[in-house]
Amino acid sequence: MILFFILFFTGMVQADAPHYWSQLTEIKDRHEFYANNETIIKPRDSWQTLFSVVYTDLDLNQMKDCVFYRVPGVEKGMLKLKTVSALDSCDKHILEPGDKDWQGIKSLQFSTSVDSLQLTMAFPEYRSEKWALAIQNKFVKPAPKMNASSVDAKAPRMIYLAPKKDLPFKFESTVLKDNTLCHDINEDCEEVKPSICSQCPEGWYEIPNGCSKGPKYCGRQTCGQKNQPACRRGMEWQRSEGPFECRVDSSFAYCAKGLQIHCEGKLAYCR
Repeated sequence: MILFFILFFTGMVQADAPHYWSQLTEIKDRHEFYANNETIIKPRDSWQTLFSVVYTDLDLNQMKDCVFYRVPGVEKGMLKLKTVSALDSCDKHILEPGDKDWQGIKSLQFSTSVDSLQLTMAFPEYRSEKWALAIQNKFVKPAPKMNASSVDAKAPRMIYLAPKKDLPFKFESTVLKDNTLCHDINEDCEEVKPSICSQCPEGWYEIPNGCSKGPKYCGRQTCGQKNQPACRRGMEWQRSEGPFECRVDSSFAYCAKGLQIHCEGKLAYCR
């Protein structure tokens, strides 16, 4: 009996869920019949949608991972993830191959709440994996106040961005220093290197350059202030029919009152 418990506990692993789930913001499509921490045993040999997790990727697209489970029966259980748009239906993808899967599952249970997600899988030979994740605070639109800016009521102060799926987990632990280039966009609006701005401990700021995406650096956002990058106005309008270029038409950016846009190449700064 003592030997049994030693084998059981040494097989229990506090394993990591997919690393980009670290910034999940919502649980959707939760199975309506399975209770929290219930061991799922039926319908045997059927595929079930357990839930989906919603996150925002580095291109500011809202995505979700549908989590499907084949309940053990004649065959062992299997968990698979399928990435789709946050507006898409999980059910229409349930029979498709997953983007990632875990096979040979003997039993599975999960629980969800407004601020957390837990999932435990048991495998043969007393091996077990447990995922435990916190759900990032979801933006709640505040009630408008007298004389308040409409911006505060329309947009969150912070958006949680999920890291890239194909980055190894150990790479995520790297911390970049302030003013480090974390997303390299050249003057021809081409992405030289993928963004690693998720590794900036204090966030990142963008230097507008007339492209739909400008180069980004680690550090606090202080756009529009003296000797700082100009703030992006948007890319949907302009004062002329010419291209967005700082020296030609700088209407894509703006500065605080009393400051003017100065161009350093195609980059817009406030002086």
